[in-house]
Amino acid sequence: MPPAAPDDSYGPRPPDAPKLSRDQIVQYALQNPYVKAADAELEAMQQTLLRAKFAWVPSVSTTLALAPGVNIECNDVALQGTTETFQLCRPPGGEDIYTIAGYLRQLPRAGVLVRFSFDMVIPVYTFGKLKNVRNMAEAGVALRTLDRERIRQETVLRTYQAHATLLLARESIALLEEIWKATTEARAVIEKDLGGADGDDDDDDDDGWGDAESSRDPADLTRLELVELELAARMLEAREIESVSLSTLWALAGETAPPGFDIGEPLLEQDQLDGGLRPVAFYRELSAQKRPEAGMATQNVELRRAAERLARSSFLPDLGVIISGKFAYMSAADPEVKSEIYYSPNYNYTLLFLALGMNWKLDFHNYTWNLRKARAERKAAEHRRDAANALLALEVDRAYRRLQRVRRDVDLTSQASKKARKIVVQLQVRETVGGGDFKKLGDALKEYAEWRFKYFQALYLHNVATAELSRAVGANITAPVKSAPPKRPESPKTP
Repeated sequence: MPPAAPDDSYGPRPPDAPKLSRDQIVQYALQNPYVKAADAELEAMQQTLLRAKFAWVPSVSTTLALAPGVNIECNDVALQGTTETFQLCRPPGGEDIYTIAGYLRQLPRAGVLVRFSFDMVIPVYTFGKLKNVRNMAEAGVALRTLDRERIRQETVLRTYQAHATLLLARESIALLEEIWKATTEARAVIEKDLGGADGDDDDDDDDGWGDAESSRDPADLTRLELVELELAARMLEAREIESVSLSTLWALAGETAPPGFDIGEPLLEQDQLDGGLRPVAFYRELSAQKRPEAGMATQNVELRRAAERLARSSFLPDLGVIISGKFAYMSAADPEVKSEIYYSPNYNYTLLFLALGMNWKLDFHNYTWNLRKARAERKAAEHRRDAANALLALEVDRAYRRLQRVRRDVDLTSQASKKARKIVVQLQVRETVGGGDFKKLGDALKEYAEWRFKYFQALYLHNVATAELSRAVGANITAPVKSAPPKRPESPKTP
């Protein structure tokens, strides 16, 4: 089969395709959009935490008005019979500024009106409201951090699975090519024997095996063709799995990876555990410490506890310092207007207000229901945490027992494939020198292929089980891969 195009995953890869190791593919996969989205969500929650930490910083509300003023004159008028005076302010010339026409007529000499005001509240004591809000935000940041780690670990698991599947498909393709080569050699022998039976010259040497041509079953060629058809069908299936697995790796690695890359590992090798396979209790304890889901369940309880405390503090008021100021200036108003304490003229003034205030919303029935709801949500979070710890421990047990079984399967299938190979070699020798039975050879080839495939499948399941146990405990438990590339064992050859 010719090499595929650089951007086509079906078929052999081009010789110049860039090669990446599994660890390199994982590094590219950890930069995919799904992980970046988790990073952005964490950043957003961190900003919420900063806002909660600085909630004590007072906010200032300001207003500014700029408009045409009015032309005003003020005179001191004494009340008859008293010594008290008051100011009489009016437009000059008796203009009526309270009508639209009068207001418009005095605009040329009205000047400008400027008004500015501000209000500020400095929190003094909130009975734990600000503290509880900050605790909730801190729990939210911890949840987002753990969720990002969960997504990263899921990405690593998917990468390991796709990588192992691709190697399994390629080992299956190599095995089918090996069997195809053996059937090609058998076809040459069968066609030679059948041709000799049809009248070709007899062999000059009598090797003691008897008349092989006369003992050849003509149905052997048909049996051979059936084997070839089955090999061709399985080759198509293996190519499809190879293509899908490679496309999955391309999708996981994203656009940052070299386009059309291939994996650097030539063979499906058994992943080794760092420190060997340890007791299951070790992995349970490690899961309770490292698994993101376990930490998320704990942080969710902390979040609900802070929410319950916040609901309880809602029954109490908020104390703070209120500062308010006002300033007004009208250029055309009489500057002799009096400005006294507790007196607010309409045109030119400067006021400052400072007081200790209390904000207390008396809505106790709703506060009671909110508190009961928060308490129930906290209890539910605690129960979910306990259930999560139990289920995570069960997941560790399942992954551990699966790994135990497939480790043993690797040894058993390796021994069985070696024995089946010996049988194939023996029957190939008989088929070559004469006196062989192709039906037995075909059955032996099938049995060898099945055991060999079971061996590769056991390696695949072992590596996947190792990755799943790493995911179950929340930490990488595989040992570093050796730098020396493994070599493929030699195929059985006909002597």
